[in-house]
Amino acid sequence: MNIRSVLTYSFLIFAGFLLLTGCSKSDDQREFENGAFATPSGITETNSSGDMIGNVDQSDWKISPMYSGLIEIDSELTSPPHPNPLPYNSTLTIQIYFRSQDPVDELIVRKFRLPSDDRYPQIGYRDQSDLNSSMNTIPIDGNQIAENSSDDARTLYRILIYDGKQNLISYGDIEIQ
Repeated sequence: MNIRSVLTYSFLIFAGFLLLTGCSKSDDQREFENGAFATPSGITETNSSGDMIGNVDQSDWKISPMYSGLIEIDSELTSPPHPNPLPYNSTLTIQIYFRSQDPVDELIVRKFRLPSDDRYPQIGYRDQSDLNSSMNTIPIDGNQIAENSSDDARTLYRILIYDGKQNLISYGDIEIQ
């Protein structure tokens, strides 16, 4: 083998390695996403204006490592999702602030009641044409979150917010009354 072939093969192997490691999620992102699939517990209590009025769940609405510094939910620029608890026939308001130009091409909102649920239905969606450059609001009806109107469906649900590539941006718990 000549030196040129060795250099070419070495370059291809190195480029392949960079491609594979550059596309994978960080350990921090994977840990954040794994934490999202725990049983919902606790809420950040808010009124219909988004003001905190009681308990604050510190695990709700954190931003994933992948989007830290790019997107905000429940910050000085946005209110936490509100109201919470949410009456069954009311609308939840989720405010998402972009600190940079087009950090995502889509926003997808899903929910589950228990991590063992066999599917996590989509309950909200915004594509690139529906996204603003800074503040984005996603309204979601309580009856889309609750499984039905019975008393046993009026409980805690985990809300998951994803980008268009299924990377988790944030999550938190909502109580349906």
